[in-house]
Amino acid sequence: MRKLKFGLLMIAILICAFSISAFSISNIIDPFGTFSNLALTRTDGTALIKISPTVDLQLSQNLFNMDNLNALLNEEEITLDATNMQSALENGMHLALPLEIGAYAHLNLFGLHLVPYLNASGSISVNLPQTFSQILFGNTLLESNVEDTVNGFAKSNLRLNLGVGAMVKDFFVTGNFFVPVLYSDPERTYASASYTSSASPSNVNVEFDAQAVFVGALNLQGIDTRWTDMTVVSQELMDVLSQDAGISLSLGYGNNKFGFAVNDITIRPASARYAVNVSANGSANYTAEGTDITADATYTISDPEFSSLLTPMSVTNPINVTAYYKSDGFFMWGATGMYSLSGSWAAKAYAGLNLEILKVYYILGVIPGFYSNGIGLEVNLGLLNADLQVAMTTDSLNPLGSSTPGLSAYLKLSGGI
Repeated sequence: MRKLKFGLLMIAILICAFSISAFSISNIIDPFGTFSNLALTRTDGTALIKISPTVDLQLSQNLFNMDNLNALLNEEEITLDATNMQSALENGMHLALPLEIGAYAHLNLFGLHLVPYLNASGSISVNLPQTFSQILFGNTLLESNVEDTVNGFAKSNLRLNLGVGAMVKDFFVTGNFFVPVLYSDPERTYASASYTSSASPSNVNVEFDAQAVFVGALNLQGIDTRWTDMTVVSQELMDVLSQDAGISLSLGYGNNKFGFAVNDITIRPASARYAVNVSANGSANYTAEGTDITADATYTISDPEFSSLLTPMSVTNPINVTAYYKSDGFFMWGATGMYSLSGSWAAKAYAGLNLEILKVYYILGVIPGFYSNGIGLEVNLGLLNADLQVAMTTDSLNPLGSSTPGLSAYLKLSGGI
């Protein structure tokens, strides 16, 4: 009789847990990544425990139009001229690759929510001013000289994060170990371009030179062969976490409607002991004297050069503030934003229909210089949830009017009770 009662009790608990998960409010806004707010995990339907792996990738660029993208994918010849590079000529050259890949677990212990997580996050970006576009691709006049140099044109802040968050009611605090994997060194990263010409004799010379230096706590030289052994992987990661990892905190508040967070409050800076250097240069020359015309162009891109820093470099992440507001009725909508003390920012808004087990929505995202327009589909089966977002990134608000498209994809799976 006791066994029967115990069995009925367990069945009742599982039914209740399944019901809570099946009809709970899940989140279009991810609790990690760009718009991080741990409070969003509290409404993900976790009755006891849930595990959620996530992949979030975005490529935004204004360098290649559709014809050149097709040529690049098919390994065909790419045409670089004033027509194909119109966007770059008007706005400078820009490329951005934000990403987040990782997983978190959510444990609901009678109102105390614990959220351990592991992820790789950050972004890589390239920004060159309009002068470079004009020198390299524009219709520059004869007998004119143009040159420009820019420092820190390539930026990267890719890192590994390992931490745990604790939340009671609507308030949370997160402790985080962060390991710099690929951080740009702005003092040693530069690009320069020059254009010189004359009319008699007719001569045009274009030169380009660039160097990008990145630092990190992991030795990337030979990592593809070293990390085939899991013993080596675990040992190197433990050494880095104990010696070179930084420590940061996040604090915040959130409920079913709105929330805010202050992230990346550095307690201890990380240390970068290794560097990788990549350089490129090229030149093009055109000379015409009478009927004698000569033209030539050359370029070189170096292999990565790995080295150890004589003095480890201190690495911190600028504090950023995030906020969200959302409504989760039949017609659901929401907006979220992020501002970093480094000057970077991002915003996202969505609207759609909530049928409990199925959500369909439109999503609009904005980062400096780029927009993303996409659709999302979320399926909630109680014990298993899936959320997929696919978007086109463009340099104009109207995606159909963009000459330089990119792509954004987000996938989150959740399993548990």
